[in-house]
Amino acid sequence: MIGRRVILGAALLAMTAVAIGASAQAQQYPEGRITMVVGFGAGGMTDVTSRMLAAKLEKLLGTTVIVENKAGAGGVLAINSVGQMTADGHTMVSLLADGPFTAAYQGRPINLADWAIIGGYMPQQRVLFAAKTAPFASAQEMMTYAKTNHVTVSDGGSFWSARVIEAFAKKHGLQIAVVAQRSGQAASTEVLGGHVTMAETGTGTPAWSAAKGGELKILAALTSGGLGAFGMAEIPTLEKLGADFVPRVYYGYAVRAATPPDRIAKLRAAFKVAVDDPDVQAQMKRIDLTPQWIEPKAYEETLRKVVDDAARLKEYLGK
Repeated sequence: MIGRRVILGAALLAMTAVAIGASAQAQQYPEGRITMVVGFGAGGMTDVTSRMLAAKLEKLLGTTVIVENKAGAGGVLAINSVGQMTADGHTMVSLLADGPFTAAYQGRPINLADWAIIGGYMPQQRVLFAAKTAPFASAQEMMTYAKTNHVTVSDGGSFWSARVIEAFAKKHGLQIAVVAQRSGQAASTEVLGGHVTMAETGTGTPAWSAAKGGELKILAALTSGGLGAFGMAEIPTLEKLGADFVPRVYYGYAVRAATPPDRIAKLRAAFKVAVDDPDVQAQMKRIDLTPQWIEPKAYEETLRKVVDDAARLKEYLGK
């Protein structure tokens, strides 16, 4: 009997030690710096907003939070890279709606079951700009011109938006060639430098700021909803111009699904506080961005829906 009590006592002590160790591990997290991997180039809105959030997350999590750019393939390059890293909660990756769309379109869909969504933090309006020297001043004039003249347009890193422009050109018989860029910053530079006639980027980019100052022409909004919120209700959407496809651009972050649940929960809680923080909100709104916390489940559902969009658009373009 005494031996049995000793064994039971030893077992209880071992269980207690394990529980204490697990609790201590949860309390210690994060154990080092956290990296936010951005799937787009420096200066783009994913990069800019991630740096705003990183500054707040540093204070909330009590550790260094750095932003690392790994641009390419509509954000998919970064997603695949982080998917091979250790699932310890120290590396997050930008998971925009463009990522699952691009991967599905290219025949290599992202398995969202491999990812734990931290949360969404911003929908964004995408805008079609023209150089100040362009031989047209409105979307309608551009459509007339592009029926008989070649026009180049830089996309702002959004693979989805670029394919939407191609579909719009196909439907209306427009001679538009899309030049791929890695960020809204790069596309802005191209159109402002006169290297292309048009550019597609989101609000908040240098192109957007330049257009508000009269240095570029705003032709249309690619996304639904239009630009009424920015005092530009007269600017048409592609839908009103006859588009059958439009992009839906949302920003968010994720970690590998194998990450310990307590770490995922801690990241989600801190991320929500960062997104809702008045200073962060003010910084984003100052450049005409629209910060909005989107719960993980709702954001994941949004990402799942884009696969159907990719299939329909790919079939239409015959690619």
